[in-house]
Amino acid sequence: MSKNIAMERASYTAGADCTLRHAKATAASLVGLLGAGAGIEIDCAGVEQADITFVQTIVSAQRSYAARGLPFALTGMTDSARSAFLRAGVTPPGAVPSELSGN
Repeated sequence: MSKNIAMERASYTAGADCTLRHAKATAASLVGLLGAGAGIEIDCAGVEQADITFVQTIVSAQRSYAARGLPFALTGMTDSARSAFLRAGVTPPGAVPSELSGN
């Protein structure tokens, strides 16, 4: 996983394993970037495994960024990442529900 702080938006690249094993490290990274006071763009293009902890971490982060009025975006949603959100019954931040169902 990598982090790059830009002037007004940070980027975070999610790792291949976005499961309980890495949830604490992912959350800590996102909290650290939130503390920098910039918005964030999370690149999910490399996610090969994701579970409910990934969904919870992303939703919590999105709410924290929104509470501070900071931009939040997910990019490159893989089938694994999208599937974790579908199994949880949650629409990924920034996605339109029809994008998930293919309609």
